[in-house]
Amino acid sequence: MNSIVTGLLDLLAKIVPAVAGNTSAVSSTISTLTTVVPALIQEYQDVLPFVKNIIAALKNDPATTAVQIAQLKALDKQVDDAFDAAALAAQAEDSAG
Repeated sequence: MNSIVTGLLDLLAKIVPAVAGNTSAVSSTISTLTTVVPALIQEYQDVLPFVKNIIAALKNDPATTAVQIAQLKALDKQVDDAFDAAALAAQAEDSAG
């Protein structure tokens, strides 16, 4: 299953440059990310760097609106917080072991 998720995220990352300048397509991509990020955080920590790359590409698109930038910043923070929580859990596990 992980290879499927990675493949889909890779495809999405490749599509992002094609939506450059298209506010509607950027909105659709953000909507998709908003839907899948919680599941990815819970199940697939190792694919979150793909999500970070997609978020960065969308944030750099000049057609991305201020509202979309705010949504992307919130998603970026959600991913960062998940990484931090995973790192703390790993540290705690190492300390306990």
